[in-house]
Amino acid sequence: MKTLNCKLPDPAALYQRSADEKIPGYVREAGDLLALGDAKLCIDHLNKADKKNVESPWGWIVAATAHCQLGNFKTAVGVATRGLQYAGENSYLLDCLGVAHAGLGDLSNAKNSFQKAAQANAKNANSIINLANIHLLHNAIDLAFDVLSRGLAANPDDTEIRHLYIQLHPIWVLPIENERLRIRARTPLDHQFVTDCYANESFMSNYNRYLAGSLRQFKSQQNAHHPDRLAVYKNKSIQWVIERIDSLNPGEIHYTPIGLASLAEIHLVHRRAEILIGFPDATKFNGTRIPLTAMLMILDFAFNAIGFNKLTSIVYSDNSYAQKSALAIGFRQEGFFKNHLHDQKLNDWLSIYQNSMLIEEFKENLKLARFSSKLIRCNSHRAQLSLFRSLNF
Repeated sequence: MKTLNCKLPDPAALYQRSADEKIPGYVREAGDLLALGDAKLCIDHLNKADKKNVESPWGWIVAATAHCQLGNFKTAVGVATRGLQYAGENSYLLDCLGVAHAGLGDLSNAKNSFQKAAQANAKNANSIINLANIHLLHNAIDLAFDVLSRGLAANPDDTEIRHLYIQLHPIWVLPIENERLRIRARTPLDHQFVTDCYANESFMSNYNRYLAGSLRQFKSQQNAHHPDRLAVYKNKSIQWVIERIDSLNPGEIHYTPIGLASLAEIHLVHRRAEILIGFPDATKFNGTRIPLTAMLMILDFAFNAIGFNKLTSIVYSDNSYAQKSALAIGFRQEGFFKNHLHDQKLNDWLSIYQNSMLIEEFKENLKLARFSSKLIRCNSHRAQLSLFRSLNF
C-alpha cells in the first residue's frame, strides 16, 4: 500500500502566534512538551489537568497531534472528531484528522479532511501541502498543481508551497523548439535510443562514464519510463532527447533523435543546476553548429525561462575538446580537481574541470547574444518573466 508523507500542525507555534488570549495554561504547557519532542508526556499532562476547557480547539489540536506522532491513529481520529464537535470546522483539527486517516490507510477520508481544512482556512499551508501530496500519491499531477496554485495565492511567501509548485510546473516538459531542433523531455518511446546511448562506451566516457554496465541499462529504463512531470520533483533533474527536424514533404515533418541533454542536481534554494549535453555521433555534426544551437537553447531555457542563478558543467580532464568548447561558449573554469575520481575500468585516477556560468554573465555576453539571434531562431524566453522571478524567489 502506498504511504502518504503528511505534515502535522505545530501547536506550540500556532498558539504562540494566535491572538486568542483564552488558550488554557495547561494546553500551552502541553504544547511546549510536544515541541520538545515528548508526545507521551504531552498527553499525560493533558490528561492530568484538573479542569479541561473542551470548548477551546487548542487542547484537541495538541492531543490529536501528539497521538499522531505516537502512531495512535485510531485514537487520534476519535480525539479530532470529538474536538470538531466542540470547535466546529477548525482547519488544524481537520488536518490532524486527515493525517490520522492517512495513518490508518484510509486515503479517501484523509483527502476529504485535507480539502475541508484548506477550505476552512486558506492560509493553513500544511493542508495545502497534504492535499497536494495525496493527489501526487494517485499520480494526479494536474490536481496537485491546481491545489498549489490556489494555495500560493493565499500563501505567497510559503517556501514549501513555492518549492513544490516549481517542481510540478508544466514548463519543465514543454518542448524547446526551433526550425532545426526540438529538445523535449524523455518518454517511454525513447527507450531504445536511450539504451543505445548508454551502451555506447565512447559516448558515455564523455557524457557520464559512471553509469557502467548493468547500471546503465537500469538507469536508461528507469529514466525512459519515469513520468515526465515528476522528474524534477522526484529526481531533481530533467532529462531531454535532442531531435533534428527534417522536412520531408510539404506539411510532413520527421523528428530524428540525435543527442541527450539534462539539467541535473537541481537545487531550488540555491537556484543552481548542472548541465549535461552530448551527441553519440558527434562527428556527424561537425560544421553544422547543431551542438552549439542545442546548448544555446538550453541556456536560454535555464536562465530566462526558469531563472537559475548558476549553471555548472563538469568535464573530464581527458576530454580537452569539451573543455575548450565550454570556455569558448562563455563558461568559466572554477576549479581543476586532480585525481578526483577513480575509473574502475581503467584502474586509474581521473581529474575533472569544474566550470560555471552565472545568469549575469549569460545576459551580458554579447557574443552569445549574437549567436543566439542567429542560431536559435525561436521565441527566446529573454523577454518573459522567469519562473523564479514570477514567484519573487
